[in-house]
Amino acid sequence: MDSAEIPRLGTSFDLLERFRLGEDAAADAIFERYFERLVALARAGLSARIAQRVDPEDVVLSVYRSFFCDARMGRFSLARSGDLWRLLAAITRHKVLHQARYHRAERRSVGAEIPLDANDVVRCDEPTVEEAVALGDVMEDVFSRLDPFARRVLELRLQDLTLEVIAERLKRSERTIRRTLDRIRDLLTRRLADE
Repeated sequence: MDSAEIPRLGTSFDLLERFRLGEDAAADAIFERYFERLVALARAGLSARIAQRVDPEDVVLSVYRSFFCDARMGRFSLARSGDLWRLLAAITRHKVLHQARYHRAERRSVGAEIPLDANDVVRCDEPTVEEAVALGDVMEDVFSRLDPFARRVLELRLQDLTLEVIAERLKRSERTIRRTLDRIRDLLTRRLADE
């Protein structure tokens, strides 16, 4: 929808009422009118570590899903100008806080993450021949357990490419690459624990 059309669709009062009556154009207008502002609000509320796991746009889509379900059932009423923005902003802040609590929970805590960034790895002496052979065996086993996509992600990451570059090369989102690397890390951790 062209942003020039949005104001003609009416005030937030009108849009909410028209949405309740089943008019899809009103839902589109509400979405378009506030989406970018809500994404900016969500982005500002997510810490840098949590933002590596959570896309602000996903938070806002969840906001709209909750809002549209509840609005359809008549759970919201607007009393004055700006109430719709305040309502959507409040739902967004609530969702951001929920994400922060979720990703700081003990087992999922972002504070417990060990980054795969090569710059953070502590350098040590060259491995012994036995260590190199053992690592080769572990990596061969891990590679054999991966699907072709995950194998390619690991190959590119071992070439010290950033998540952004890997995502671009494989035509996938950074989030997908991050999740794939998390699965690889889990597999590798279990494999090394077995050693």
